[in-house]
Order: sequence, then structure tokens, then C-alpha cells
Amino acid sequence: MTGRLNPAKLFCTAVLMLVAGFAHAAELRELLYDKSTSPELKAAIAVLRDPATPKVPYAQLERRSDIFVRIAPRKVVIGPDGKLLDSAILGTKPFVFVTTPESVQGKSLLDIYLDIGYEAEDIIAWQRDQDMVAIVYRFPPAVTVSEVRDGALPQDWQMHVYSPTWANAFVLFDRLAAAATVEPERKGEFAPWQTFFRSEAEKTFVLDFPAVARQRVAGTPYARLAALGGDDWKYRSLLETKLSLFEHFRGTGRTQNELEDRDGSKPDTGVLEFVGPNQKLPSLPELAVVHLGGLTLRDSYLPSGVGVWVAASGGAVPFGAIVGGHEAAPGN
Repeated sequence: MTGRLNPAKLFCTAVLMLVAGFAHAAELRELLYDKSTSPELKAAIAVLRDPATPKVPYAQLERRSDIFVRIAPRKVVIGPDGKLLDSAILGTKPFVFVTTPESVQGKSLLDIYLDIGYEAEDIIAWQRDQDMVAIVYRFPPAVTVSEVRDGALPQDWQMHVYSPTWANAFVLFDRLAAAATVEPERKGEFAPWQTFFRSEAEKTFVLDFPAVARQRVAGTPYARLAALGGDDWKYRSLLETKLSLFEHFRGTGRTQNELEDRDGSKPDTGVLEFVGPNQKLPSLPELAVVHLGGLTLRDSYLPSGVGVWVAASGGAVPFGAIVGGHEAAPGN
């Protein structure tokens, strides 16, 4: 992390914030699915549905219950028929990052994106027009929250939710790597139930990575590791692809929001983050899905020569077409 604010990132973020200003007045977010029974989960749902709920300042954030929230694309959670998909899961790795209801309450989708570590260019490239939901849930009773922060994970380590400190992350990665398969021909990184590597050498590299080098990785900014390359960067990259420790991971239990803390000097800012075992959503004891909508960007003026979508009489304007101004006038 450098001490300067990247002008390109600043410009992109400013555009996103400007576009977000076109949103309609606050109304209750739609509850797409509800399998809640406890008063605590029902209260969390009510708070998340109301965008006018006051935000909780970073300094006042603390885990107040065993209720967690994860953000996901609607299409992988709710089917076209409006029902919970049988295939719906929390995430794409054996352990997934989650946060607390208080960390996201009263926040727009853009605020949430920035708080969980998305940068402006990532939002534009990958999240633009993506319909999103908040998964509000409890883990099964057998999965409990651990207070361990020093890496001393218990023997039944797969059955706990952890604060992702660097110490916990290193040991968790070791445990996942020890049980990992080796699949040289496997495509992509989708591995919801078991970590995999593409060679025995890669697996051994992770398991044998020295303690002193791990501390160097933890103490060196992400951008500097990337610039230096070598084994430290190779290990850091594997933490990212196999355990989702992305650029804004601090190793403190809070995610870095670059608008609030651009140089990483304010450790008490950022939302709370936890990492817990992946779950099949239909099997969770309590679960709700709240619609967050999508972040949409549009141009006020079209460049010349791009053409204009027009609907045939009685037809529908194609998805993505401009539906305002001259194009929306009768007969056009």
C-alpha cells in the first residue's frame, strides 16, 4: 500500500458515488426468502431491510450475536421461480468470509462493496448491474464461534468460525492444504468443500513455507509483495486464490476500506470480518435472503454513431437499452 491515493481509483469511486446519488428514496428492501424463527434473526432482518436504519460507527462495531451476513449474487441463491435454489451455498471455498448485521446496516450497496474491500474498477468490471442479496443466517448448532486469535485452532477446527487474524489464517491454510487434493487438470478455482492444488510441489510449498517468511508476508504491504515477487508473493497469491485473502485483508479482523483508511494507518476502521466453514443454504437452521438491488451505471448522453434502441409497437425495449429522454417518448 502506498501513501498516495491513486487518481484513477479516486475518479472511478467519485463516478460511482455520483451515480449512486440517482437512487430512489429509501423503501424497505424486499425479503426474498425467510426461514427465521428466533426474535434475534427477525430483528436483524428488519434492520437490514430498512436502508434508513442508522449506521453503526466503525469504532462501535462488535459481534453481538451468532447471526452473520454474506453478500452474494441473487442468481446463485434465488431461482427464476423466486424459490431458494437447492444448489445455493455460502461461497466458493471451504471457508468463507462473512460479517455481522451491524456492519452492513443502514448502508447502500455501494457502501457495502467498499467496506468489504471492492475497489472502484472491480465494481465497474464485475459488479455492474449485478443483482445482489444479503444472506442473513445462523450456522448449524454444531458450528460455534471461536475466540482464538493466536493460531491455536482446536482439533475440530472445521467446526468453528474464526476472527481471521494472520496467525489464524496461516494455521487454517495449513490445515486446508494438508487435506487438499492434487488435480493438475482442474479448471478454475471453484472448490466449495475441499482445497486443491495443481501439483504436489505447490502443496508442499505451502506446507513448508517458513515461519519467518510468513511473518514477512504479514508485515509487508500487498502492493510491495506484488512488486518484489519471489516466494513471498507466490505464497501470498495462494492465500488469495485458495482462502480469499484479498488485497484489503489486514489480518486484524477488520477489512480495509481505502476511502476511510487509504494508507492502512487506522486499524479501528473497517467492518468486522469472520471466516467460517462453507454451508449449503437449504440446510441452515435459520436463514433469510434480503434483496440489495444492483449498482447501475448509465450515460446521460450517448456518443454519436452508437445507434438507438427502439421498441416495435407493443414490444418491450431490450434489456440494457436507454429508457429515458427522447427514446422513451411515445412512438419511439
